[in-house]
Amino acid sequence: MIKTSSRLPITGTKFIESVPAQDRRSLSASLRGGRQPVSGITSIFSTPPIDSPTAGEVVVCAPATRRLAEDLFDRWNEALASGDAQRVSQCYAEDAVLLPTVSNVPRLSRSEIQDYFEHFLQKSPIGEVNQRNVKLGCNKVTDAGIYTFRVIEAGKTEYVPARYTFVYENHDGQWLIAHHHSSLMP
Repeated sequence: MIKTSSRLPITGTKFIESVPAQDRRSLSASLRGGRQPVSGITSIFSTPPIDSPTAGEVVVCAPATRRLAEDLFDRWNEALASGDAQRVSQCYAEDAVLLPTVSNVPRLSRSEIQDYFEHFLQKSPIGEVNQRNVKLGCNKVTDAGIYTFRVIEAGKTEYVPARYTFVYENHDGQWLIAHHHSSLMP
């Protein structure tokens, strides 16, 4: 006799069934203090996952386009040009993750992100996207590619190419950076 289940297993993830629901977290959720489970709602999490609705939930997706990704980058770049680290940090979600270009320290909160930019902005950085790849989701936009920064250090202008990934999420009608990774070109 073949035993059937109402839930089909996901290929290659046998371990998930043996892990209690409260321990099922993505790396992102772990970095955010474990508040967002991979799916479902359990009592130990203070907020439901933002992109995995429960069965009885209706999710409305904010319009997302390539142009939106371009505009969000421009907003961030204009904040850089302002020289105001607080303005730059306001582009990020409160629990955002920044893996910065010129620091080996991950920044895991808006205040840590602001601290990073207080130092980085001393170089008067301005970014220009050279190549981008945009992926659209429900209340989420991923923009990844290559950008070049113009920086001024000791009176000398330099152009620094780097790889980037921005993940923007719509939180209560406001698009904010949830994850930003930037690294120098090898």
